Amino acid sequence: MSAKAQFDTGLVSRAVALALKDGATYADSTLEHTRMEGYSLRDGILEAAASGEDVILRVRILKNRYLYTLSINWPTGERLSGMLGNLKGFREQGQTSIDPEGTYKSNYRIPEKEAMSDGALLRSFTKEDSDIAKVKYLKFRYGGVDYEKVHRYFENSEGSSIESSIPKTSVFYSIVVDAGSNTRQYIFQHGATGGLEGFERSGLSEKVKDKAKSMKEVMEKGVNINKRMKNVVIAPEITGIAVHESIGHPSEADRVLGREAAQAGLSYLTKDNLGMRIGSEAVTICDDPTIKGSAGFYLYDDEGVKARKRILVKDGIQNELLQNRETAAVFGTRSNGSARSSDAGKEPLIRMANTYLEPDRRNSLDDLIAEARNGVYVKSFTEWNIDDTRSFSKYQGNEVYLIENGKLGKPVKNFALETTTLNFWNSVKMVGDEFELVYGRCGKGEPMQDAPTNMGGASALLTFK
Repeated sequence: MSAKAQFDTGLVSRAVALALKDGATYADSTLEHTRMEGYSLRDGILEAAASGEDVILRVRILKNRYLYTLSINWPTGERLSGMLGNLKGFREQGQTSIDPEGTYKSNYRIPEKEAMSDGALLRSFTKEDSDIAKVKYLKFRYGGVDYEKVHRYFENSEGSSIESSIPKTSVFYSIVVDAGSNTRQYIFQHGATGGLEGFERSGLSEKVKDKAKSMKEVMEKGVNINKRMKNVVIAPEITGIAVHESIGHPSEADRVLGREAAQAGLSYLTKDNLGMRIGSEAVTICDDPTIKGSAGFYLYDDEGVKARKRILVKDGIQNELLQNRETAAVFGTRSNGSARSSDAGKEPLIRMANTYLEPDRRNSLDDLIAEARNGVYVKSFTEWNIDDTRSFSKYQGNEVYLIENGKLGKPVKNFALETTTLNFWNSVKMVGDEFELVYGRCGKGEPMQDAPTNMGGASALLTFK
């Protein structure tokens, strides 16, 4: 039977009805059809190609204050009945409840301006790779590109029904730049909502060639600095990893409650210190799934809650957590649409979507550099490290430049920004007017689920005491 034939939305209605008949106080069900293709190239040679499709049905049941999640691939009525019949054998892990939610009816589809015809993605990727290969001082290059289109149908016992169709593309590209006896690596990532145009918006060739040139310049002309820098200007790539790791993850309500402790650690936020000052008054940090074209785009989450912009930090003060319906009941609030799963075969978890530092339209990047007077400008990073509570972090610079007399100067070979989360954000003196989002895959859960996200926002000037 074809995937199209097995996308029977009647199975979703039947799953919810059967769960209620068996004594559930709440039930929801999601039917998902995914079509994907992907390719990887190593130094211009096609190394791997993959394509496929899958149909998954998930059912979530709240019964006797226990929440169960079940799923099957390639569902049929018979398989659905068998899966729900096995519920009696489940171990009860802990009582819970979910917050009440409104009823939503929606059917939204993201159009593909350029349809993904046979071989189009590989041809476009190969063309970009061939252009990058013209850079003579590259020692190695490797990349992969992926496309998936996810068609979902959701119903719950509260009367909501939501259907969506979302295409997404992503690209990963790694180069090693050779400068005599030295080498340096750069990794480019991009993800977007849309068809072939999503990949073409990445600007892969031009951006990688530009970064390769910068890497070579750093190795050949870069200077070492052995003193602590008081003034540090960070570009959106650094801002992005910082907001994601030191604000986004600690703001996940399940992590605040300790439910992620064994898998991903804890949070410096607790139920007792919500509303604390995290940064200076210049700092407002948001997470917004509704940004059109973004990697983390959605209009309704996987619990049927309408998505909205979440303000995690407002004027330096902790403002709200990322909540699903279960944690919202614990905190006595409402879900803000933060439940996502990597596919319908797994339970929805509290996840970020597009997390960013809100820009300040009054200040340009040149203004930040002029205000710094003397210091460093960190444009990109090679690696980062952060502790289990997200309280201490380190960002190792890749492209770094001295700031001398309010102007950009020589490149810097080795610079690391290492400090506490609260010192980092309380040191933000000015925020720029740029708004740039970079792509990343965010991992969470057991079994591991990775989700497409964007992170970034504005540049910022940090002035340390």
